[in-house]
Amino acid sequence: MLKSKIRIVQSDCTLANFDENLARHVSAIELAIRDGMEAIAFPELSLTGYNVQDAAQDMAMHIDDRRLEPLRELSRNICIICGGIELSDDYGVYNSAFMFEDGTGRSVHRKIYLPTYGMFEELRYFTAGRKIEPVTSRRLGRIGVAICEDFWHVSVPYLLAHQGAKLLLVLMSSPLRLSPGQGTPAIVSQWQTIAGTYAFLFSCYVACINRVGNEDSFTYWGNSSVTGPDGSVVASAPMFSEHSLDATIDFSTVKRVRLQSSHFLDEDLKLFSAELDAVLGTKRKG
Repeated sequence: MLKSKIRIVQSDCTLANFDENLARHVSAIELAIRDGMEAIAFPELSLTGYNVQDAAQDMAMHIDDRRLEPLRELSRNICIICGGIELSDDYGVYNSAFMFEDGTGRSVHRKIYLPTYGMFEELRYFTAGRKIEPVTSRRLGRIGVAICEDFWHVSVPYLLAHQGAKLLLVLMSSPLRLSPGQGTPAIVSQWQTIAGTYAFLFSCYVACINRVGNEDSFTYWGNSSVTGPDGSVVASAPMFSEHSLDATIDFSTVKRVRLQSSHFLDEDLKLFSAELDAVLGTKRKG
């Protein structure tokens, strides 16, 4: 596989209205299939909205839930990655990323770092994920999926990339508390820096899928993007408006960049592991 065409759907959604959000997904997916896309990705919690609070338990569903059947069926023609509230086999409630492909669904990532500070209170409603591992898609190859705050912790993209992911997707619901004013908000610049830095350091593609719209006092700013393995922006969406962003993921570019500079391939994982064990040992003794 040398190239894959992906559509990033920078969308709004209706809080706590699964049926309406699912219908929006279906319409966007059907259009992407007609346009010849091989994959489509939606923002964090795109099936439910973000501020579900106590409704999270009521809205949680297993990946095999019959209500997700329209996505399973459509996935026979396209790889679908979207956000939802997952009910695990042991009844944990997770902020999760789902992947549907070839008629089946998989939970590919449970959000690990649940922000509970400032305007955020995710630990009140969700269980934290405990795994960082990539997944293999027939249409996208080896990919890593993260959810918003996860990408503020370098361990997540580091481990995904070193397990073979050449495309990192981060599903986001990144808000501003106030309506946008003049200039670029700090959070936007920070995310642009994060995406470019990880793409360059790990010599891989990074796709940020952020939502737009308003929920309560939150304004979601969009500006979704695809960054290439040299750290340059391949494509980007506007701020504050719904938009479908198409990009071609050219995996031969990953090869070219890694041959030009082997800083990623030269990473000494054994040294890192040994030093991390030493740090943890020192902390335990302390």
